Amino acid sequence: MIDNTLLTIAQSGMQTGYNGLKKNALNLASKEAMQGKTDPITDLVEMKMNKYQVLASGKVVETADELLGSLLDKKV
Repeated sequence: MIDNTLLTIAQSGMQTGYNGLKKNALNLASKEAMQGKTDPITDLVEMKMNKYQVLASGKVVETADELLGSLLDKKV
């Protein structure tokens, strides 16, 4: 069913984004980062990208919800 497929895609996108955010946060809080041995810019940029991954996936959930609501309205 289309609804399940959309929700599966959205769930996968959210999980990817959350995992990326966790990785970036761990990198920024690492011993190497605290000692200035790494460049935080890459992780900060990736955090923004991961944030938008989660937000975009949330929009997919909203769209699937609206689509299902429209289909139910037409059936009734």
